[in-house]
Amino acid sequence: MENGTRYGRGFTLWFTGLSGAGKTTIAEIVEHELRNRFRKIEVLDGDIVRTNLSKGLGFSKEDRDTNVLRIGFVADLLTRNGVGVIVSAISPFKEVRDQVRRNVGNDFVEIFVDAPLEVCAERDVKGLYEKAFSGEIPQFTGVSDP
Repeated sequence: MENGTRYGRGFTLWFTGLSGAGKTTIAEIVEHELRNRFRKIEVLDGDIVRTNLSKGLGFSKEDRDTNVLRIGFVADLLTRNGVGVIVSAISPFKEVRDQVRRNVGNDFVEIFVDAPLEVCAERDVKGLYEKAFSGEIPQFTGVSDP
């Protein structure tokens, strides 16, 4: 019990959706609520993982898949050790999310955060959508890629 959640089992909540959809905001609220109920909660945010664990990866489909699989590997490792894991990552490709789901098993819950593209673009503080709409960023999820 000391190494895991109050109930001894880990889990992965995987928030997916467009950039700016609200994944991280919702994940932070869920984290706050769950920390009041469980001993061990970890958050794996796609942007933070990309700058640390996946540094050097680009945004090709292969690199995005690799990034998601790395996040999934860490989520699985933590889940197996009784940690509640909250993931916030665009993770646009179903087949890769399904692979992560198979690895984590029954303790995996996927949540799609749905927001209109226009709303996501309005929320964009990094200017990524503007660059994607102008063609400066190719393969941008929701604009020029699924």
